[in-house]
Amino acid sequence: MHILGIESTAHTFGVGVVQRQLNEKAEIVSNQLAKFPSTQKGYIPRELVEFHSNHFKEVLEKALAEAGISIQEIDAVAYSQSPGIGHCLHFGYIISKTLSVFLGVPLIPVNHAIAHVEVGKFLCNARDPLVVYVSGGNTQILARTKVGRNHYYKVYGETLDIGIGNFLDQVGRSLNLNPPDAVGVLLNAPKGKKFIRLPYTVKGMNLAFSGLLTAINRLKEKYGTKDLCYSAQETAFSMLVEATERCLCHTRNPEVLLCGGNARNKRLQEMMGFMCAEQETRFCVAPDEYNGDNGGMIALTGLLLYACGKIPEKKEPDQKARVDSQPIPF
Repeated sequence: MHILGIESTAHTFGVGVVQRQLNEKAEIVSNQLAKFPSTQKGYIPRELVEFHSNHFKEVLEKALAEAGISIQEIDAVAYSQSPGIGHCLHFGYIISKTLSVFLGVPLIPVNHAIAHVEVGKFLCNARDPLVVYVSGGNTQILARTKVGRNHYYKVYGETLDIGIGNFLDQVGRSLNLNPPDAVGVLLNAPKGKKFIRLPYTVKGMNLAFSGLLTAINRLKEKYGTKDLCYSAQETAFSMLVEATERCLCHTRNPEVLLCGGNARNKRLQEMMGFMCAEQETRFCVAPDEYNGDNGGMIALTGLLLYACGKIPEKKEPDQKARVDSQPIPF
């Protein structure tokens, strides 16, 4: 069995293929993508869709070639239904629906946030983790819980304003970094030598980053870029680790899984790992390739839905659907 996964929630168009033979464990056999480059003006939905339309054929062909299969060997098409940028979600839906109709195979809508969690669990062999989901638009601390007869990912804590990824991207643009995003902050932070006190906002297990961003914009003429990057990153990550530790003391999950695009930051991994060691909890993080947006995670989650026979009936994109709004049938 081969499941094709299409990711198109934001700046990345990705295609992945998951294969599972009878009585064998699933395997991600292909994971190809094209990413819209960061710019000083940020991401404009119309330009993102144009980028996706220019690259989807090439990415699809590369994914099939890497998997060593033809398009006719696909048994189902999964796609990122929510949440994300409306224009991008709609483009991915149209491509996926077209392939589904052309091939005569099922169309499987996948929640992008759940896919980040499931691919991390799969690759780390994690069973019941407390999940720290850190991406551009999302910052959430969640864990699987049972409500009635269904299981959901319950959100114990989250950002009250902007996601940690968007915060770091805006810092990169404000300080005119190269690249002007979270990667620019990551590259400059280790070079900082002076820690600058910045607003630190943790409310129970929730966080807020807008005050931190405002302070950086106000202080950028007074302090050096590298010191600001260092201080911004240390402060934001300390907030996240504190909220996670507080939640872990409440839930006592045996593992902590860090996932999402910003999980690739080695300093965040280091800080979260220190906390988990003190709490005698296993720390898990997937390889970088599967923490950024990618088609492999969509294909894997699509396979889980397909295998249990619980494909959601609603197929149209849902820009604002939350991770805790959808039951987990697998």
